[in-house]
Amino acid sequence: MPPLLLLILEIKEAQAMKFKSGEPRDQATFFPSSIEEYLPDNHLAKLLWTIVNYLDLDKIMVKYSEIGQNAFDPKILVVILFYGYAIGMRGSRKIAQACIDRLDFMYLTAKLTPSYKTISEFRRENLEELKVLFQEIIVIGIKLGLVTIGNINVSIDGTKIRANASGKLSKDEEGLEKLLSEVNEKVAAIMQEAEEIDRKEDLENGNSQGGELPRELVEKIEDRRSKIEKAIEELKEEKAKLREEVIEKKSKAGKQGKLSKKEEAKIEKTKINLTDSDAKYMKEREGCIKTNYNAQGSVDEENQFILANDVTDECNDKKQLIPMLDATEENIGAKVNKGKADSGYHSADNLGAASEKEIEVYIDDPNKQRVGNENYKYDKVNFKYDPETNSYICPEGNRLELVSEKRDESIYKCNVCGCCPARESCTKSKKKTITRGKNENFVEENREKILSEEGKEEYRKRMHTVEPVFGNLKFNLGFRQFLLRGLTKVKGEFNLMCIAHNLKKIASYCITNEIDLRAVLA
Repeated sequence: MPPLLLLILEIKEAQAMKFKSGEPRDQATFFPSSIEEYLPDNHLAKLLWTIVNYLDLDKIMVKYSEIGQNAFDPKILVVILFYGYAIGMRGSRKIAQACIDRLDFMYLTAKLTPSYKTISEFRRENLEELKVLFQEIIVIGIKLGLVTIGNINVSIDGTKIRANASGKLSKDEEGLEKLLSEVNEKVAAIMQEAEEIDRKEDLENGNSQGGELPRELVEKIEDRRSKIEKAIEELKEEKAKLREEVIEKKSKAGKQGKLSKKEEAKIEKTKINLTDSDAKYMKEREGCIKTNYNAQGSVDEENQFILANDVTDECNDKKQLIPMLDATEENIGAKVNKGKADSGYHSADNLGAASEKEIEVYIDDPNKQRVGNENYKYDKVNFKYDPETNSYICPEGNRLELVSEKRDESIYKCNVCGCCPARESCTKSKKKTITRGKNENFVEENREKILSEEGKEEYRKRMHTVEPVFGNLKFNLGFRQFLLRGLTKVKGEFNLMCIAHNLKKIASYCITNEIDLRAVLA
């Protein structure tokens, strides 16, 4: 060997001595290591496998027949879904590939490799059953001490999550009619082209069969036409429902049950999405308007453990407070002590209903900045109600007497406005009028509580409870858009994300406190 080559080999050997060397990659082993040995005892995959073995999967098991080819064990499919969502891997194709490529997934599947179709169909067919598992996982959290029954303080909030739908395919009725017209024209053009081809081929081939226009193309366009026609009917029904709601609301307020031109124009602008008709245009935090769903979460403030979840197609949160409190109490089998929510949930009806449920709530008041503010001196919030005389006292010290009383509201008017120097600043009418709803006392009590130092401190806990949870789901786990379509399916998908969050909380809690999960669940 030439001296120079020998010197190069010696240098390379000397350099190699600086680094650790593993086993040769082609080295056969007589006693192969188990997959379990490649994962540490506190690995998330192992903890999830322990939890899934504890869960009751009977409602899923009964769906399987004993006849035919053996199916994949539902435990395996459940655990790889849970684990995939917990590490930010939601797509069935990615999970299926991970079962081939990754040791953590090999451990969970015992080296089985379910196809993406198997995983996708299992998820789609068992969304309702997975909701029950969410409740069972909450019970595990209670057993571990992540949630303390008897001191349940929850924060409720909503976040907009993008639908699996193109915003360009959100159309109002006029837009749908135009789209339908275009499709009809296209179908007519295709049919005319087909007739011309037939005539040409008859001349060229006689009675022998020639080429034909692809039937798939015609079927595709016909399917699109059918979807547009269905969307038009759904949109008409939705607009009719909106009209009924507006008229009903006006009638309750004692107004004429008729739509104004402005209200009618607003309803006429209502849109529907062709790819996901349940998704709605909603304003996001950044101000842009996209096709979204409104995801709701009820989170316990002790350890940011999710106690209830839901998804709605309503843009605002007002109607979600009481259902979320009810769902929380149902899931934990106990009473909620305190509930906190932002001003999006504020309404007299919500505060009244929470009082009936004997839940102490802290709901941010949208009018709190007007209290004691000179710019809003003559706003209703600065008129003091006197329960003893059932009247209001204005900022100038004048009294507003009760003039009308109905089942849901009372009306108060001032009789000395004519000689009051503040009249022009206070009202444009001859007499200042104030309407008081049946639950107005709860609004006043909540406002007073929110403005107190103790109330401010209590309400601030909300920002450290529910908002970090949504931050984790969206930014750490990448859950910014749904994969599934339709309200029922996206409810199930969001439930899976909440399960993943809670499972990671359980894993972290067990590791931090050195808890043997198997002993707790035994």
